[in-house]
Amino acid sequence: MDAINVTPAPLWRRVASMLYDSFLILALLFVVGFINLFIQIQIYGDEQLRQMTAEGYSLGGPFYYTTLLVLIYGFYGFFWTRNGQTLGMLAWRIKVVSEHNQLISPGQSLLRFIVAIPSLLLGGVGLAWAILDKDKRSWQDMASRSKVILLPIKAKQ
Repeated sequence: MDAINVTPAPLWRRVASMLYDSFLILALLFVVGFINLFIQIQIYGDEQLRQMTAEGYSLGGPFYYTTLLVLIYGFYGFFWTRNGQTLGMLAWRIKVVSEHNQLISPGQSLLRFIVAIPSLLLGGVGLAWAILDKDKRSWQDMASRSKVILLPIKAKQ
């Protein structure tokens, strides 16, 4: 990729792609939730599980929530390291690349994911940081030494 023609992705495109991806991730989380429920029913039985949940038993636990977090990272890590784009990023013509315009490594993707959590949980301030940064980088971009770029519109043939 030619460094001269690399344009940082606008913040609104990043947010739009995250919203798009959130629907896909939510569907994956529902599947895991149903699998967890099925396992719980097999262990305790339907009636006992109803009684337990009425008494305050949580269907989730540390293993379950860790599984959800790993699944979310798996989604992003897989797409970021394979072609630099999740499905939402593909739809909005943006791509995550290293500082040298190459695909990011698994280590970079993990660091990017870990830093994105507080970046978003703090009201999105880490993502909005791209407005202030001269290179339009968010906290996760800076931490992982990567950037999100806008891809050109492909010419119709």
